[in-house]
Amino acid sequence: MIVYSLPQLVAIARHASPFYRRLYRNLGPTFQLETLPIARFEDVMRAVHADFRSLFTRERLSGMFYTTSGTTGRPKATLFGREEWRTINRLLAMTHWRNGLLRDGDVVLNLSEPGSASFMAVHRVVDLFAGRCAEIPLGCDRDYDDIIAHYQAFNANVITGMNPTFLGLAHRLLATQGPDPRITRLLGGGQHLMGLQPALLREAFPNATLYPFLYGTTEVGQVAWSAAPTEQNAYQPFSEICTVEIVDSTSGDVIRRPDVKGALVVTSYVRLQAPAIRMDTGDNALWRDPPDAPGARFALCGRRFVNRYPLAAAELNSRQVGALIKGLLPHLPLLMLWLEITGCGDRPQVTIALSLYGLAAPPADLERRVLMAWENVAPAIAAEVQRQHLPPPRVRLVDFSYFAQACKRKIPPIVDKRLAPRHGGNPLPGQPH
Repeated sequence: MIVYSLPQLVAIARHASPFYRRLYRNLGPTFQLETLPIARFEDVMRAVHADFRSLFTRERLSGMFYTTSGTTGRPKATLFGREEWRTINRLLAMTHWRNGLLRDGDVVLNLSEPGSASFMAVHRVVDLFAGRCAEIPLGCDRDYDDIIAHYQAFNANVITGMNPTFLGLAHRLLATQGPDPRITRLLGGGQHLMGLQPALLREAFPNATLYPFLYGTTEVGQVAWSAAPTEQNAYQPFSEICTVEIVDSTSGDVIRRPDVKGALVVTSYVRLQAPAIRMDTGDNALWRDPPDAPGARFALCGRRFVNRYPLAAAELNSRQVGALIKGLLPHLPLLMLWLEITGCGDRPQVTIALSLYGLAAPPADLERRVLMAWENVAPAIAAEVQRQHLPPPRVRLVDFSYFAQACKRKIPPIVDKRLAPRHGGNPLPGQPH
């Protein structure tokens, strides 16, 4: 295991990385971790989207490039160095062996996005696993019926992938065959479950427990693991390779008490070619235990990034969608919800599409309930409707299958169908749009 000291990382980063050279331009010769400036999430995203190479420290690179756009919708790229990749996956394989998330004799269905770092990590962890373990490296892009046929043919008992993919698979399994008691563990992540989604997974996989495969981000790499089921939301940092801090988003002060929410900041001691030194992950978190206690755990409290869409003189954003879901959950068995924007630029139409769990018939006043809740969380948009600058929002109750294809990736809170389809794929970061 190759682990670098903080002075080594800072010296290399400020010399060779344009991003860190700017960040550390006023840094003196002596410093401690907490006196280093934080690489703010917004600044990191701006740099990555402009030219991802600005965070690299070498011209001749060795390792694995990885591009994703899961949170911001815009491509961003990083590099996992060869030694780093070996180190983190060896550590993860050992951790999952020690804590029973992977066991001797497991057959693992890998449903992560083909070609992604997650897909490659699962593949590598199974390869490095100390016991007997087999992998079905299928990926999430196959048809659900094809996925079911493959994993049942090879007697898989563990499934890894994104939580939304598990939902799509569970729905299709129940629609075609019924529950599958042979699955014992779902190793997921990528997006929190909401509403009655855990109930759908329990119905489809009655003997399975849902665990996080790991916690990490594109920019900082592997950060933490969890021996607890997903609903407990408890992560323990890999103290061998990183330091986790939770800091006040306004003052930048380090939070040292449990149950106080702040920005999750990570320093990795294995990332050399694309350093992560006091890097803001864009996630909010809080400590469940005193941070100096052995085995201290933290909980994730959601992303800070907000998807924004102008509508007349108002704004539609992902926080409003989250507030709408929260407002509906005590009264409706909500399984899935997103907002769609259709129409044209000057007359956009908003539709609230939702699916319910386990009801033979929807409530007679469903539309009224949803629209009242929407007006409470988006009063500025409601005012634009009253002024007739926007058409009234619509409510559309759909079967969960309506969302099934979107479950192959992170579920977007807002789907803008006004945009013309782009051909030829997304440009890489740093290339002209």
